[in-house]
Amino acid sequence: MRDRLVAAAAAAFAARGFASAGVHEICAEAGVTTGALYHHFGGKPGLIREVIAREEASLLAVMAQAAAGAAPGAKAMRAALLAGWDLVAESRRSALLWQPPPGRSGAIGDFLESLWPWGPDALAPVLLAAWREALREAAERPEGGARLVLDGILRGLGGDHG
Repeated sequence: MRDRLVAAAAAAFAARGFASAGVHEICAEAGVTTGALYHHFGGKPGLIREVIAREEASLLAVMAQAAAGAAPGAKAMRAALLAGWDLVAESRRSALLWQPPPGRSGAIGDFLESLWPWGPDALAPVLLAAWREALREAAERPEGGARLVLDGILRGLGGDHG
């Protein structure tokens, strides 16, 4: 039942956004009552936290694998963010990752900080914000080249301008 609710919510949130996706619609799609949603998740905010946590878990696995194959620091961050971009773009669920989930510190930001442990402390949140904004921009204007711009920013971070 939890998995059906999460799957229905992920599809609804990705298609219409958190605010526009209704609890009744999600429950109907999952084939459960609204009481089940409130029992398992406490409401729509708890449900979006679970949806994003699951999205982030699969995203982090791909990002970690990409980073492991790159030199530490800037190259690892670039590899991780671009691999994450490709996964999110393929799944067409970028709207789920534009903003960090409510009430969480941000697993992706924590992961990026682990790739760049010698500071500055603001680097991971700034790069993650750029990544999220590029996802939003790409969804709104697919022909706009947001991935190319993001790649340029990430190359510049490592001094790789070619």
